[in-house]
Amino acid sequence: MNRGSRVFLLKNLLLFLFVLFASDVSAKNFPVQTTPYISDYANLLDPETEARLTKTIMKLRQDLDLELTIATIETRYDYGNFDSIEEFSTGLFKIWGLGNLARNDGVLILISRSDGEMRIEVGSSYGEIYNRRMGLVIQNHFLPYFKRNKIAEGIELGTYEIINRLQPTYDIVDPDQLDKITLGSAIKRTSFWRMIENKYLLFVFIGILIFLYFETRMRDNLIGLSKCPNCHRGQLRKRKIKNRGRNFSTAGEIIETYCYDCDYKSIEHCLIPLADN
Repeated sequence: MNRGSRVFLLKNLLLFLFVLFASDVSAKNFPVQTTPYISDYANLLDPETEARLTKTIMKLRQDLDLELTIATIETRYDYGNFDSIEEFSTGLFKIWGLGNLARNDGVLILISRSDGEMRIEVGSSYGEIYNRRMGLVIQNHFLPYFKRNKIAEGIELGTYEIINRLQPTYDIVDPDQLDKITLGSAIKRTSFWRMIENKYLLFVFIGILIFLYFETRMRDNLIGLSKCPNCHRGQLRKRKIKNRGRNFSTAGEIIETYCYDCDYKSIEHCLIPLADN
């Protein structure tokens, strides 16, 4: 094979790889959001259920500025060669721009009908604990209805449960029971609250340590212990030591005064006077 043939084959090979790569990239796309609330491409919701869910989601956004969206598709393979439902839902979440950008608190309920898959994608501000909670919601509130072929009912009741988990101040059994926003519910929507709400044992432990620290200080003040004259920080402690000496006439006590916060120490000898015989 001459030099010209090798160059020709190399060009064709590079062109083939470029076309293959370009087609693979362009093959991955996402559906367009039909409404900000529900995009039912797989036609899993009847009009009445869709209307109730839309009303609930709209009220959720109006009261708490919490963006929740439902999307149903026939199969993720209609949109490209996605390796998993997680890859597709993560991409869809970003493409649709769900949630407040600063808080990153959007929620996507994705159901892929023919694939027999679904996923609840939540913004990163909720933390890993909410990913596990959403997995339990799928197992306990969506799948039992799906297995009985009550798809629309499962989507509706499962959505209410998601709102309950994300917003503990709500207790939703129908769309009209969404409460108005309160100071407590607003606090529970902050990233700080989500960070600390599952660490209550740590805060109890810290509270106990703080109590013991101040209780010790108060007890020292009550029994009259003074500040250390050396460091002016620590409280002086006193310790009595019995001392009988080498003969009975030197019997008495040694009172040792010391400070925990520095090396201050003083010793006072207290002799016991003996009665004359």
